[in-house]
Amino acid sequence: MSAERFTKCDALVASWTKKQRRAHEQRMEARYSRGDFLFFLHVPRTAGRSFHFCFLKPAFETSDLCGNQYMGVTIDPRHPKCKFLATHDDYSLVERFEAQPRMVVMLRKPSRRVLSAYEFSIEVAARSFGTNPKKIEKRVQTRQVWPWSTLTTHIDGELRGYDEAIKANQSKIAISDVYDNELYTPFAEWIEMEMVHNDVHNGQFFQVLGLSNNTDAEMEPRANELRACALRRDTPASQALMEYAKERLEREIDVVALHERLADSISLAAKTLNIPLNASAHFVHPAHADVATLSERLSKRLGDHASSESEKVEVIGFVFRFRNVKTTDLAKVSFRESYVDALRRGVSMKCGVDVDAVRIHPMSPEGDWSREFNGFHMMTVTFKTRDAVAQSSAAASEPYDDMTEDPDALYDALKVGDAEFFQNVIAINVKVDQSYGEFELSSYGRIDGTSAKATTAMAHPISRTVGEQYRVCESGQFRKYARLRANALKHISEKIHGAYETFSDLGRKRISRKLIKRVDDLNFLDYELWKFAEELFEKRFRNENDAHSLSTLPPAERIEKTM
Repeated sequence: MSAERFTKCDALVASWTKKQRRAHEQRMEARYSRGDFLFFLHVPRTAGRSFHFCFLKPAFETSDLCGNQYMGVTIDPRHPKCKFLATHDDYSLVERFEAQPRMVVMLRKPSRRVLSAYEFSIEVAARSFGTNPKKIEKRVQTRQVWPWSTLTTHIDGELRGYDEAIKANQSKIAISDVYDNELYTPFAEWIEMEMVHNDVHNGQFFQVLGLSNNTDAEMEPRANELRACALRRDTPASQALMEYAKERLEREIDVVALHERLADSISLAAKTLNIPLNASAHFVHPAHADVATLSERLSKRLGDHASSESEKVEVIGFVFRFRNVKTTDLAKVSFRESYVDALRRGVSMKCGVDVDAVRIHPMSPEGDWSREFNGFHMMTVTFKTRDAVAQSSAAASEPYDDMTEDPDALYDALKVGDAEFFQNVIAINVKVDQSYGEFELSSYGRIDGTSAKATTAMAHPISRTVGEQYRVCESGQFRKYARLRANALKHISEKIHGAYETFSDLGRKRISRKLIKRVDDLNFLDYELWKFAEELFEKRFRNENDAHSLSTLPPAERIEKTM
């Protein structure tokens, strides 16, 4: 770099940092009167989803959430009508606020973050293996979110090319190393690609400064020049930007969390942000979704009888599971047929209705029993009204025990959560050595031809603390991610010779130390900032811990037992 270029960088950085400090002071003055807004600056692949989705989000009322902003910020930062925002946008978004928001950022060891970005790009692409995935409204579409909009698209193209080659009768390949093969760009080559330099390397440093490749060009029109200055190692301009990034972590960002110390980060953030871990959590329990699905199913079952004016009916429905019956069991046709037959016959006899009046449905609108709903599924029981029964020549099965052919009796049993009743229903049809486990009711409802409107309710509204909800949510996220990863890698295995080894810590250990050193070297800015963040975190954590002011998350094992 020429002396003139050095001078330009020095002047530009000095001017920019001065402007940033002045703007921050102005926003802080406004913060005192409007200081309850929280912005989670989500650096990709730092465990930010767990921190955001499982800890921060449940601390806010649903009406205070800004909604999905990952695919583009739609709120007005100058006058937000919500209180909690999380996005992959960088600090340049803060420049659009009139008042400085409370801020949280999580950082991670650079080489681990880069490896995770590589693995995630491949896994997301493998979920559809080169085909266009279905778009689901109101959900975050990973391929439309920076930086995956670029990184995953690249892998998509490679998988699509391979698939087309296989269809053209070319031979399948075998993969012995998931980080170095012909199916997709080897890790050693990937880290040198321009898109990775732009979107991954030193991404933590540039997001904190608001100078990432995803920056708001209107707020930071000279971001490209400033990035170039920062990447000139050991120059005064680069060092000045580093010092300001450290200053920003210490003075402008309220909570600096670390991936490597996730539980401690939550404890420290809870104290700093005044989010007690024992406070009541705000969350959408799955039963809320069950109620909506049940209402639709009840209406459909009633509609099946709408064409027959002489057949007046009432439909009772409920969402339930037996503890020992898992989704994997229900997905097996042989098990499901036996299981469904036992329940239909048992309920038919107990309620005094025909077996055909008892239906069991998966929760999935598509009728897919393999979809994960934690083992929950749905039953509907159709009762003919007394007038219709009197006119009918076909008598229903005689009820046994004390239940009459009356929808009220079944509805009342559901209303009080009569688990013993349902255990008895299946007892006569199930072998002694076959136990479905404890009956659990999620929601229940009814509908008749008079009102044509379903009445539904949750069986047992659940309350949890913020800490408890974090553990439950974290466990659910782990299971969901494991399922997505397994399905993605299965798609690869189907396209190659032999098995495909999943990404793992053991596999990472086989990557050469020389290559990891190259990643560290490419991420020299991130590495220095991360080391500073470690020291800053340890100092803050020690101070609070010594003062005995930190609360801790409940043990995961205890929460698992109550789920």
